[in-house]
Amino acid sequence: PGLIPEEKSVKIIDFKSGLYRVPLTENWGSSNYAFSSLEFVVLWLKSDTGHTGTGWTFSTGIGGSAFKNLIDHYLVAKVIGEDPLNVERLWSRMWLESHDIGSAGITTHAIAAVDIALWDLIGQQLNQPLYRLLGGYRESLPGYGSGVNLHLSIDALLAQMEGFLAAGYRTVKMKIGSENVEDDLARLLAVRKFVGPAINIAVDANKKWSSADAVRRMAVLKNAGVYWLEEPLLSDDINGHRLLRQKCPVPIAVGESLYTKYQFAHWIGQEACDYIQPDVYRVGGITEFVKIAKLAESHNVPVIPHFGMELIAHLGCGLPNIQLFEGLKGASLSEMGIITTPCPVMNGTIRPGEKPGHGIEFDSRTLARYAVNDTQLRQQNITTRTDV
Repeated sequence: PGLIPEEKSVKIIDFKSGLYRVPLTENWGSSNYAFSSLEFVVLWLKSDTGHTGTGWTFSTGIGGSAFKNLIDHYLVAKVIGEDPLNVERLWSRMWLESHDIGSAGITTHAIAAVDIALWDLIGQQLNQPLYRLLGGYRESLPGYGSGVNLHLSIDALLAQMEGFLAAGYRTVKMKIGSENVEDDLARLLAVRKFVGPAINIAVDANKKWSSADAVRRMAVLKNAGVYWLEEPLLSDDINGHRLLRQKCPVPIAVGESLYTKYQFAHWIGQEACDYIQPDVYRVGGITEFVKIAKLAESHNVPVIPHFGMELIAHLGCGLPNIQLFEGLKGASLSEMGIITTPCPVMNGTIRPGEKPGHGIEFDSRTLARYAVNDTQLRQQNITTRTDV
């Protein structure tokens, strides 16, 4: 008598998944790739309480079927019959048991979909929005307008920048990495003249250069007022970035091509970057993303996440050292029209919803139009690289 009865634990009892190739609302072009669509793998985990947790991951044109097969045939088995509140144990189980086929890449992309669905179930189970579960640090998050736009004419580039300013962004990003640095300079100066001196301009070379080439090129481009230089070298080259950071007058940003907390620890420990840009899908979901953000916070390194603004709305409002979300033109879930309730950008900021969990619901009828199978993938033979 007088004792509080023990609550019955929630258990995951079933799942469903799908692979979808969704067209971008505008084509992308950079120094080394071109895209017209993205692949999404969406996972639904059902609990014995009637809740459904939604998770997803994405690829830039290759690998989606590998993610889905790893999820369907191996990873989901690790969580069926389990309580989503044990998310740390479940994440570790998935990562350690798939470690021998690769600690990162396909494995972490696939784990991300399961992990995000688990956190969605946790929020529903506790009747709290995700950003409050993560700490409830702020109510809204500022962002920057981002374009994959090296293929655009200067007029089209300026029209894109006009859209970013109209959305209220105070920072914009453009691609560089033309064969001739003078072409990059002309585009950058045109954007600077258009947006004025008060707007920050970041640039992204998409791993195009060597360290020496980056030093030479940034000596030409720096006077246009560059806020950060993103991925100038291959993401495997920590020493090259560290040396570049010593010689380059522009802050260095990296991280969308890093996949584990151990990789981020190496970069931060080597003082090879000024900003980190983890991608919640590439690092294995929310559980690992939070650890990377806390690692960066302990070294006073700001976090500017890559992609995924609808989910970053929660992560950025839950955690203190998230500086900006990326408003990536052509590829937000909202802009692509595949979720039921879009996440609007108001005066350059976003707000997470107050529904339990992350509250992001995919529009099943719209998704169905983009469903693909293995045979279709083989027939389409998507090519994304333009430099090989």
